[in-house]
Amino acid sequence: MITRWSQPRRVRFHASAVGILLLLTLSLSSQDDPARLTVRPDHSTVAEDSPINFFCKSDGNPLPTVHWRVNGKGVPDSRYKIISSSSGLSTLRIDSVQSGDNSTLISCSADNGIANPIHAEATLTVIAKKEVPIGFPRIDGHPSIKAVEYGRTAHVTCRVEGEPRPKVLWLRDNVPVDIRANERYSVATLTNPGALMIQLAREEDQGRYECVARNIH
Repeated sequence: MITRWSQPRRVRFHASAVGILLLLTLSLSSQDDPARLTVRPDHSTVAEDSPINFFCKSDGNPLPTVHWRVNGKGVPDSRYKIISSSSGLSTLRIDSVQSGDNSTLISCSADNGIANPIHAEATLTVIAKKEVPIGFPRIDGHPSIKAVEYGRTAHVTCRVEGEPRPKVLWLRDNVPVDIRANERYSVATLTNPGALMIQLAREEDQGRYECVARNIH
């Protein structure tokens, strides 16, 4: 009788343990997650009359809301644009930087109500055109309007100069193109370096493309 009684007890105990693990997994997957910033705005130096983009990406559960401030106040005028995406990425763009924008403090914050908002700051430095130093990033060949057949490969050129050699960041409709997340996209490094190549072009690839040249001094 001892042998017959011990076997079903072991079976019941094993089934109960699996049930607890499943409930625990479901509980963890629905937990609230405080806001955090996965992309923060960078300190940036640009020449007068140039555009500039600052990026801020948040994550958390629920997805946080991103707010921008300029010198501690709300975004001031029509030169500033805010572009937000469903992925949590927010872009603050200044279409034409002026000399009076020098030393401007740009800040973003993310808040989803779970904990205190999280903040990040960057400083904008503006250089007069006549004072641009040697080696400062320069774009010699700008992207142009291009039409391509569906399913073909599109080449969007961007020739850059500077020392050290600038890295090229591509934007589509003011949002960074994530090369790593889309295997159809690549940036040339040898022939026509900096050019954006889009294989098997689709309707979703349409948009306004902009190249940004960046280096460190």
